[in-house]
Amino acid sequence: MHEQHLLSEPPRRSAGPISTWRKGLGFGLILFACVLVGPLAAQQALEPAVVRARDAAELRETRVAGYSVTEQYVIRCSRFNISAQMTVATIYRRDHGKTRTVISRSGSPTLQSRVFDRLLREEGDMSRGDVRRQTLVNSENYLMHLSGEEVRSNRKCFVVDLTPRRASTHLLKGRAWIDTDGGSLVRLEGRPGASPSFITGRPNIVREFAKVGEFWLAKSTHAVSDSFLFGRTELHIDYVDYHAEVDP
Repeated sequence: MHEQHLLSEPPRRSAGPISTWRKGLGFGLILFACVLVGPLAAQQALEPAVVRARDAAELRETRVAGYSVTEQYVIRCSRFNISAQMTVATIYRRDHGKTRTVISRSGSPTLQSRVFDRLLREEGDMSRGDVRRQTLVNSENYLMHLSGEEVRSNRKCFVVDLTPRRASTHLLKGRAWIDTDGGSLVRLEGRPGASPSFITGRPNIVREFAKVGEFWLAKSTHAVSDSFLFGRTELHIDYVDYHAEVDP
């Protein structure tokens, strides 16, 4: 027994407060680094999407002198089983915004006045001056967060979460699909930051874009709203037969 005691290892000293503090400090620094690097890496990954979207929007705003397009509107209200249709010839000029000429309209007079007439007025106002710039998908109008990448319309896209920097019917809380190559908008989806006057509630809006010549312009818009009073209301707009004027 005595020999075994002599050959055994001496008892280890327990870690003192300084050693424990050092281990805790080391773990804390690692944790802090992870917390710091995570958002930093996300911000660095987001930067190309933000820069390309900004540059593409600026290029479109400065080079597209104008365009003409035919807009085809259809709205249906399930609660009252009513609908309306409208076809509009739209001309856009960079310095003057949009002017509209109604080619044909039919269906519910209530939907014609409550939705179509108000929508034409609001979209006309949106197309001019500072109001137009306040609708662009950029870091001035939105808080942006990169959530991944997807293929849309056969294009590889950044998927960016959007949060409006202010309450506005012209800004959507949702997502944007931005072409990784040129930075153009391919798809936009979300709900307005404030309720539009032309439709009840805050509709879910999906806008698809297509390439027209050098630039991506709106191809279709689909808005769906549900309310106790009107039930499900669906508005669909197709944009066809573009003729664009582009500065060299």
